[in-house]
Parts: sequence; C-alpha cells; structure tokens
Amino acid sequence: MALDQRSSTAGKFNFTLDGAQVAFIKSFSGCDHEGDVVANDLSGYSFQSKHLANFKTTPGKVKVGAGMGKHFWDWMKASLEAGYVRKSGSVIWGDFDYNARTELTWSDALITSIALPAFDASAKAAVEIDVEFQAERVRIAKASGKISSTYKAGQKAFLSNNWRLEIDGLNCTRVSKIDAMTWKCSVATDHTGPQREPQIVPAKAVVPDMKLYVSATDFADWSAAAEKWFIAGDTTEQHHYQGRLTLLGPNMKDVMAVIEFKNMGFKSFKRGALTQNDEKTAQMEVEFYLEQMLFSEYKADA
Repeated sequence: MALDQRSSTAGKFNFTLDGAQVAFIKSFSGCDHEGDVVANDLSGYSFQSKHLANFKTTPGKVKVGAGMGKHFWDWMKASLEAGYVRKSGSVIWGDFDYNARTELTWSDALITSIALPAFDASAKAAVEIDVEFQAERVRIAKASGKISSTYKAGQKAFLSNNWRLEIDGLNCTRVSKIDAMTWKCSVATDHTGPQREPQIVPAKAVVPDMKLYVSATDFADWSAAAEKWFIAGDTTEQHHYQGRLTLLGPNMKDVMAVIEFKNMGFKSFKRGALTQNDEKTAQMEVEFYLEQMLFSEYKADA
C-alpha cells in the first residue's frame, strides 16, 4: 500500500503558554501516558491475565533560552515565590514547510523543577534553563494551518559568562564560577473514585545550595567570615547573608535579569588543594545554603 504522506523530522514545533508563544524553546519531551499493569496468575493456564490499573502522565521537559519572553519567566518567578502556579499550554509540531500536523495540549500544570546552568566567567555558552512540569490532563489531536514562532533578539544578550554576583558583606569581585542549581517542587496525586484522571497537588519545595569558586587572593576576607560563622557561632537569623546574581548584557552594564538569594549561610568553606608547580590559579570552594531563590527583574526584549 502506497503512503500518501511522508514522515517529517521532529525539529519543527512551537510552544505556547496560556495562548502566548514562548521564544527559544530548544527542546521539548514528555507529557506521555504510562500505565500500571496488574498481572493475575491463573490456575490451569500457562499465561497471566493482565489489565491496566492506574495511569499517569510523565513530566513535560523543556530546555528554554533565557530570552524566552516575560510570560514564561513570570511563570517560573511566580512558582518560586508561591511554591506553585498552575498553567496550561500546547505544543504544535509539523513538517519541514511548517505545516502543522499534531497538537499536544496540557492543562493545570505545576512546575516541578527549574535547573539553572553553571555561570562561568570563562564560558562561551548561551544561558539555557531546564524546566520540568507536571500536567493534570494531556490531549493529542490533529492540527492544521501553519506553525508560527516568536523571535526575541534579547536571547543574544544572555551569555553564561556575563554576570555579577553580590553577597552583602562579602567581596565577590573575584568569583569566577557558580555551579548549576536546581529548585524542585514535588507533587502528590489525588485519586478519586469517579475520576479516571487524578488531580495533582503540590507537596514540598526544595531550594538548592549554591557552590561558588573564589580567587585565593581574597582568602583572608573570606576565611575571616567563615571563621565567624563556624567557630564564633554567628549563625542566627541576623547573621544570614543576602545575595543577588545579575545577568548582564555584552557591554557588562545593561541588566538583563536578576536572581535573588535570600537568607544564605555557609555550608562549607574549602581553601582548595595545593599541588607543587600547579599551573592553575589558586581558588577557594565555598558552598552556601539558601532559604529562598527568587526571580525578580527581567528584560524581556533587549
């Protein structure tokens, strides 16, 4: 039998959130259905009787550039502030000529993970954020028309080596790298008799630790602060640090976005290994715990 329609690649799609297009979606996966299968052993038969019990929808996974636009940024921002915010959206994909073929719609989704990349002063990569969300309902239908997309020039200004870290009371001018960080919020499912699809509710939000690397040139100042924290016991609420990470434009002046870190405290302070004739610059490794991580200022269109 001849095929009247050829296959297409998986590289032509767009992503919308509450009807608004999101820019610089690099990849999308998930929102698939999986079931729990129950097997029954039967007397006198050499096979098992099987049937489907509960089923679930796998998390949606998105890799998005920092120039995503304010709509998606605000969803992440609100989730970090409140712990959860429900949103609905869709993904439409099609063929090479951008003819829409299939639409996946999802509703009442909660963000379960926001993974920030490492910020390295020696890197050359664009800023991309990995986001996972759990939807209550997912539907797939045939699509028509053309796939359209939104381009925001601001993505070009978001680079992982253009940033400024500030922590009140600490000299951060020689911080060279901040490791990747992932905020998480687990969800619980609520199964009820008359409903085939369970509801999802937020369960617990977990704020990540922050690990950074500082030139040993500032060892005296940083070690003095660590000694007050660990040895002197200055670890109460009034001794917490407040910090902010400012993402800068290529001129290192324009503010593209700001991420705030609330109530920071030393978790570990390491002077770094010493090796004879080492050709690397000496650095300290410092790790802080955070009570809150918040997104604040955002320049959507640079």
